[in-house]
Amino acid sequence: MRQHYRIVIVACCFCILFINQGLPATSFNVFQSYLVAMPGVGDLGGSLVLTVRSFVSLVAIFFVSAFYRRFSLRVGVAAATAFTAAGFLAYSLARDLALLCLGSVLTGIGYGFGGVVATTMLIGNWYRGHIGTVAGAVGMGSGVASMVMPLAVAAVIARSDLSHAFLMEALLALGLGTAVVALLRSKPQDVGLRPVEEPAPAAPPAAAAPTRTAPEPSAPAAPARHPGKVHVGAATLPRADKRLMLAAMVLLGAVAIVGNGYFSVLLTSSGIGLETAALLTAVLGTSLTLSKLACGWVFDLAGARKGSLAFFTVLIVGLLLCSLAGPGGAADGFFAAVFFGVGVALATTGVSVWTLELSAPRDRLGMVRDFQVAYAFGGFAFNLMPGALASATGSYAVSYALFAAAAIACALIVGIVYKRRNLREALPLS
Repeated sequence: MRQHYRIVIVACCFCILFINQGLPATSFNVFQSYLVAMPGVGDLGGSLVLTVRSFVSLVAIFFVSAFYRRFSLRVGVAAATAFTAAGFLAYSLARDLALLCLGSVLTGIGYGFGGVVATTMLIGNWYRGHIGTVAGAVGMGSGVASMVMPLAVAAVIARSDLSHAFLMEALLALGLGTAVVALLRSKPQDVGLRPVEEPAPAAPPAAAAPTRTAPEPSAPAAPARHPGKVHVGAATLPRADKRLMLAAMVLLGAVAIVGNGYFSVLLTSSGIGLETAALLTAVLGTSLTLSKLACGWVFDLAGARKGSLAFFTVLIVGLLLCSLAGPGGAADGFFAAVFFGVGVALATTGVSVWTLELSAPRDRLGMVRDFQVAYAFGGFAFNLMPGALASATGSYAVSYALFAAAAIACALIVGIVYKRRNLREALPLS
């Protein structure tokens, strides 16, 4: 069993994202239509609930590197999960906007300390190669939440009320989180193992015999390089390219966090019923879940640059379909959900791969923090935009057209940074 503990770690990371990202963020949009209908909340109050969570998670992520230098990943995940469960308990007790915002404060802390930062560091500790596929499998955790929770929430609300739906998620977070903490180990050395290395390419037959004493290609400092396959990086980006990537993270945060958070409201404001909107939100979650694993597999097969550009193309198409969702009704909403769900997989799998591949081990925790701070800042800075534009124009569609433009800019930045990186790595060989 100990030799297969890396599979347990992948399962734990999957559950970590399900709890601390999937419940309070990725699947939370199903609650939005019900929250805006509560007395004293409305469109502006619904936006405020999301904004508070985004702001608190941004602050938490800003301090996450200092937190994990003091505490182990296992302890940090335990604390984050407790905050998430407490946040949903506060939501379940809320009868006004103030208590809803308190719930967002607590879930924001859980998101910041127990989200992608924790799972990315765990992947980097346990794996050296095939990180695209591993990151994709882990990222499915938040996708599964967005796939199953909207239907579960809608069923609970139909039989009982909104308060019981929030209570269900609080108990789910607490129970599943307890199991994760019991099984999780911060690094393979904790159970007497070494990180999983990527096997070296096969040597030519003629040269195979005399090379037994050659240096091991799987040394942690210089992982074996496979054409097209992503791997843990050995060098950190130059400062100028890092700044470009941080700008891309801000744009991607706006697209993924805000765009996903307002999807059900976009549908209902276009004349689609609440139950149909919940079903289409589940379709979004299904496509997102499946595409996260597919995204990692494509990255490992084609390389991070080509894979990123392919998924950005799908994301842009999905956002444009979102901006046109009104006239076509449920049919356009379905295709918007599918394409948007597939493309937005970049926000988890893509960000994790970029972080691991574009940083040296000594800089990895700082790079994870910086990328996540920028990503969360994008979600926070633009969170009020859809509600404000809807109040001014009467439609949420304008916001999704702007998100499509942001995705185009983000794709260009990632493509340029990776092209420069590939040129730098090719220089010694020329």
